Amino acid sequence: MDAHRTDELLRLEHVVITDRDSGNVLADDVSLSLRQGQCLGIVGESGSGKTLLCRAIMGLLPASLRADGHIFLEGTDMLHAPAPLVRRVRGLGISAILQQAMTAFDPLYTIGAQLREIFREKLSLTPGQADMEAAAALRGVNLPESVLQSYPHQLSGGMLQRCMIAVSLALRSRLVIADEPTTALDAHNQYAVLERLARMRRHGTALILVSHDLGAVQMLADRVMVLCKGICVEEGSAADIFHAPRHDYTRHLVRTRLALTRAFERLVGRQA
Repeated sequence: MDAHRTDELLRLEHVVITDRDSGNVLADDVSLSLRQGQCLGIVGESGSGKTLLCRAIMGLLPASLRADGHIFLEGTDMLHAPAPLVRRVRGLGISAILQQAMTAFDPLYTIGAQLREIFREKLSLTPGQADMEAAAALRGVNLPESVLQSYPHQLSGGMLQRCMIAVSLALRSRLVIADEPTTALDAHNQYAVLERLARMRRHGTALILVSHDLGAVQMLADRVMVLCKGICVEEGSAADIFHAPRHDYTRHLVRTRLALTRAFERLVGRQA
């Protein structure tokens, strides 16, 4: 395959993630592709390798793990590119909405100080412009400007998660990796967050959505990858995965998970 296809934003080729100490393979021979504006949903039970795969794409695996294969972002192999290039790509090229919101912010600085630093560096804004951008970003996720004066420990997990979403929206990254972005939110705010992610897609941002909430995946994803113990057992269009799954594990996952998300599906006007 051509690594420089103009319609392809991201491509993984035979990615393997291994524990350096034990030799255990945590993700085995995973391949996928994603075009601009597309959404890929990655589903599977806890421990299936979903988050590890996302961290490999971002170049954020811990030192104890090794990723082999190829991860092309707009033709650049992120697994083999120089570290300075990988750092430059993160932020404007890729941004993330992580499951563990508390670890995403420095506990020693206010949310406002951290947002302003990000916007000054990534968007080349003046201090005054960065202040306005930070306030606007919070308003975009229904957070008051007073949050700018708060330290991370003073905010709930749901509020911190919305702060991460605000950063991703403001940076207009070409690829957003959302790892359980609605976990800490109530049903109303879940739907609001998913609507904002959908709006980003309409403006050309590609999205990888990792979620146990299959209602959310159905709402956003064009394609779905099903992981089980680090192996892709099924991949295809969202319609095929949800309505005609081929693998026994996928059928079990869809049946049990959709039963748990009927309340959410009623909220967005769907039939469970």
